[in-house]
Amino acid sequence: MSEKKGKPAKLVYPFPTQRCLEIKHYNTGQWYRVTPREFRSYKGERRILQFDETNTPYYEDYSGPVYYFESNIVYKENTPGFIYLHNIDPRPSRKTIYSNR
Repeated sequence: MSEKKGKPAKLVYPFPTQRCLEIKHYNTGQWYRVTPREFRSYKGERRILQFDETNTPYYEDYSGPVYYFESNIVYKENTPGFIYLHNIDPRPSRKTIYSNR
């Protein structure tokens, strides 16, 4: 019998994941569309595209909790940018991806 691999806990998303989620980059000041996984782990300005009664779109600032990347642990410090558990980015770098070709 082999042991279970991967991430056993399901990630918590306290916002509508089907909406357009954007973050404001702390260096450039530009808004970028991101995935829900990145949105929940970004410490900085975040916004969600909403619709009013007449289906007119507008952006609403989001000030919900910030989680460590790929975990359900709430981040409580005040450092801007993406927040990673143990300060290690789990995503492969572009250099690693393209070196296998």
